Amino acid sequence: MSANKPNQPKQVSWFNGCGGRLGVVVGQQGENAYIGAALRHDEDSDVAHILAYGAKFPLEAALLLPISKRYPEEGK
Repeated sequence: MSANKPNQPKQVSWFNGCGGRLGVVVGQQGENAYIGAALRHDEDSDVAHILAYGAKFPLEAALLLPISKRYPEEGK
């Protein structure tokens, strides 16, 4: 049986929104990006939470957004 590897972040775009910061996270795998609120006051924890539980966001649109932070690719 193979293990289910969680998706790792590739990049995140942060925006100031009504009531806090919003993040759009692009994963290293998959056809969607994910959008969600920063609730944990720790950027890496927020990114992991958005990637796991955020609402789906069109990948093509997410790739056009300004990048706030890039993450190293898996295995590097």
